[in-house]
Amino acid sequence: MLLHPVNEAIGLLENDLQMILDGGSEKVGSPSNVPVAAALRCTMFLTTLFFSVYMTVICLRLGSMASGQGQAPASRSSWESRVAKAAGSLYLAPVVAILMISTRLRAMELAKNAQTGEPPMWAQACMYAASMGFLVRFVADVSMPATQGRVNRNSESLVTKTLRIVRNIFGGIIYASSCAIIMSTLTMEAPSGTTEALGCIMQCLLVLAGSHLFESGARDVYQAMPSRTADSEVAGYGAAQGLSQKDDSDEGLPAGISLQFSPMLCVLFVGIALRAVQLNLEPELWAMIAMYATTFAMLLQAARDTMRTVTRKGRTEDRPQQLLADEAAGPVRAAPGMEQDDGADASFWSATTLCIYVGTALIMVCVFAMEPKPLSILIPSGSSSSPSGKVESQHPISTAMRCVMSLTVVYFTAYLVLMAGSLTKGVFGRWASHAASSVQRSLAFAPMLCVMMIGVRLRAMQIGERDPPRWAQVSMVIATVAVVTQVACSMLSEGEQNGDDKALASKIYLITLLVMRYAASLALFLGVGSLIISLAWMQPVL
Repeated sequence: MLLHPVNEAIGLLENDLQMILDGGSEKVGSPSNVPVAAALRCTMFLTTLFFSVYMTVICLRLGSMASGQGQAPASRSSWESRVAKAAGSLYLAPVVAILMISTRLRAMELAKNAQTGEPPMWAQACMYAASMGFLVRFVADVSMPATQGRVNRNSESLVTKTLRIVRNIFGGIIYASSCAIIMSTLTMEAPSGTTEALGCIMQCLLVLAGSHLFESGARDVYQAMPSRTADSEVAGYGAAQGLSQKDDSDEGLPAGISLQFSPMLCVLFVGIALRAVQLNLEPELWAMIAMYATTFAMLLQAARDTMRTVTRKGRTEDRPQQLLADEAAGPVRAAPGMEQDDGADASFWSATTLCIYVGTALIMVCVFAMEPKPLSILIPSGSSSSPSGKVESQHPISTAMRCVMSLTVVYFTAYLVLMAGSLTKGVFGRWASHAASSVQRSLAFAPMLCVMMIGVRLRAMQIGERDPPRWAQVSMVIATVAVVTQVACSMLSEGEQNGDDKALASKIYLITLLVMRYAASLALFLGVGSLIISLAWMQPVL
């Protein structure tokens, strides 16, 4: 009896694999002639730029390792240093893409039609402006000469100063366009009839995205101050870093939990909002309370982190904003002879972090509560029948939503493990200190991948399909498994490095993990490429 669900799940998996091996019994037509929505075009562009840049970083890193230069940062090639540094200019891409998709979702909700619901033209223009801003800012960053250590900006060449001005101008365009997109979501009206008020999910999403933009903007403005010195030393992808990159002038709790967690929470909110629109349901009261409480805790964290940056007490104010930054991995131990933050700050950090985790867990439970058959989320059912009640299961939960939930669980669990390790001493604490940056680099792809999967799902709805073609759904699963594999390899490899690296078995083990990690990276990029192709040339299922 207990094995029946497992056997059913295995049977469904066997059927899907057999369909793939047989060439698929699913018949698709020619690519749809319905124009791709502006929000989805921009999301596709940002995803392509995001993963292309990080794939370039990985390839350059592999080249350095093959040439024997992967050990010392000072020996990295000029292009590797430039691209690794410029990759930090894309840290806002997931949140901006989420805003674009949420605006599109709001238009669909008001139009009651997935095919014709479009935001205002000026909002679409802002989407294109923000996308172009990311591209120009990245080109400006990668065009700046690579340097090591801190450089006095007053001694920079005219070309470098011009590139920095261009970078800041287009950074401002990104922020202004993002704020305009938020305003369009807030002020959008229904084409006819009464305009429905924003629901709880959309409210929390916009507040989280707005706070993320405000905190990031405060840090960017602080970095752009003429009195600041440019710190250009950026670790290449795959380079080992400790848990605490300490600033000699300050020790304490890390700034950045709000910057790390808000993109993934926004993705989860978008997924839930899409599911709620599909089922024509609203979350229950306890779920809305959890969403508001989690959002409020994130706001408190953002306010604290912004204040620490403005008052020059944050650990990261002397370093450029990076997507792969070493943040949100738990309290940092003070160096010998220095004390940690006072007890009030530590208590505040602990209380808000606990609230974020408990609230996120309840939000995940909310997804199960919305379903007439909650276990169908974990165990797909081939039947479309459902008991009378909330809604008929003619809209089973999509593969995209399952992948988003899986990555959310992995994302927050990994950070929880790192935070728990940072609070302990001994082997576990040393492991967390060494594994933090490697695990965070693996998790950095999760938000953008989730955004792309939701974008593909929205494209299917736009052309009148319930789900994208099966090969696109398989690509989602492959990319999700690839991210989870990278995280697992990062954790296991760091734990092994604390042992006897000279032992033959240890070397074989580490090489195996390294091969698995790069194979997972290849699978991830191939999966994302398939999703981009699916969104651009989606074929309706016949």
